[in-house]
Amino acid sequence: MLLMCDSYLDNWVEVGTKEARMAARSRGEHDVRPSDLGHAILQLLSRSPASGYDLKTRFQASVGRGWHAYDTQIYRELKRLEEAGYTTGEMAKGRSGPDRRLYAVTPKGMEALREWLPSPIDFARNKDEFALRVWTLDLFPEGTAEPFLISAREEWTAALEHQRLSLRVLRETHGEPDGSSPDAVFGRQLGIELGIALSEAKLAWVERALKVLEARSHRPR
Repeated sequence: MLLMCDSYLDNWVEVGTKEARMAARSRGEHDVRPSDLGHAILQLLSRSPASGYDLKTRFQASVGRGWHAYDTQIYRELKRLEEAGYTTGEMAKGRSGPDRRLYAVTPKGMEALREWLPSPIDFARNKDEFALRVWTLDLFPEGTAEPFLISAREEWTAALEHQRLSLRVLRETHGEPDGSSPDAVFGRQLGIELGIALSEAKLAWVERALKVLEARSHRPR
């Protein structure tokens, strides 16, 4: 069922891309810049061609990349990228199942990616729902704040274990990032190291927050 679904989406992208290209021409549109998700897709395609299903799997398995996307978002962006000439796509024989649409980055896509990589980041634009909720811990229903923090601690602990394992595998396979690690790998290693540092900082913070809740629970009302 999953393969059939993805094959259907690949065919939907192929038909939709032709329709989008015709619509863009009728509106006089010639150059649509990739979105943040589009740039993330171009990053993955710069390493190797991939189908929509391959990209979905890579996003789901990403560690330290700080990016996740839903299936519909990925396929919608693939259609935009191909229509704008940042990628090419062609139907290819599936490894075990229906044919699939295989995407590759074009020279235009590589140029857009290299232009985007060193561009400034608006860090204030990043959303953090967890931090937003913490701002009003006093408004949590009684008895729910501590379980909320403990749940976050469990998730961050699991993420940290996964990150450490991934980094260890990369180091054992390719060496250290400041040593023998290949050009196409050392950035991934540094990205995972950043994820580990952030996870460790979050875990230290949540222990502090739990102690604060405990101390405040003993204050006279």
